[in-house]
Amino acid sequence: MDQTESTPMNFVQRKLPWIIGGVALVFFLLTMSQSVTTSSLPVIGKVTGWDWSPSIQAPVFYLLTLPISFLSISSQPGAMNVLTVILAALTLFNLAKAVSLLPHDRTRDQRVREQSDFSLLSSPLAWVPPIFAALICGLQLSFWEHATSATGEMIDLLMFAYLIRCLLEYRIGENEKWRTRFAFLYGASITNNWAMIAYFPLFLGAVIWIKGIAFFQGRFLLKSTFLGLLGLGLYLLLPVLLSGQYPDSGGI
Repeated sequence: MDQTESTPMNFVQRKLPWIIGGVALVFFLLTMSQSVTTSSLPVIGKVTGWDWSPSIQAPVFYLLTLPISFLSISSQPGAMNVLTVILAALTLFNLAKAVSLLPHDRTRDQRVREQSDFSLLSSPLAWVPPIFAALICGLQLSFWEHATSATGEMIDLLMFAYLIRCLLEYRIGENEKWRTRFAFLYGASITNNWAMIAYFPLFLGAVIWIKGIAFFQGRFLLKSTFLGLLGLGLYLLLPVLLSGQYPDSGGI
């Protein structure tokens, strides 16, 4: 396939996800927690230094929140909540984008009715699925609670949503940048949340389905494995940093 993204992107694929993300950002900002909550206290305690115990987990979260640690103590909890709101809006943006890129050629009837390029939904009501998905997710109580208070969960959801989007973007044109992002980010996401390991068979099956027999080419496998291991290398970040802070205790 052409390595460029030549597929015509209509309003649903190109603009609607941004609108959904913008609306979500405003909504979550208006309903954002204005103080530290019981669920956000452990996370904010780590960032602000209230919790003195060394952290050796979630290196992606550490890197993302590192700039906040340079702010004044009084402003750090609010900054953490704002960051969480932004991550939640980006999660819904990527969710809407992924839904708009879902193929609609899985059944015979779909293949007969949907004649658009790459089998993207092209009916006049194509805007309904992305909006419906964003509403169902964004208004779900647990999601809203984690979106408006810095519990640390939103970064994992954002990475998961972006991984799904990468696969669907890669299906269209097989642009290598999406494969590169997927492989590296999947490795990094495992370092932040071990539960991502459970999705490996599903992600592997999806990549094989997209690539077909070309998946087993040595160059493709080596590059994908290298990028994944590069992401997994974040496992070493916090132990290395801690080894400098606690040289007499082996890094902890």
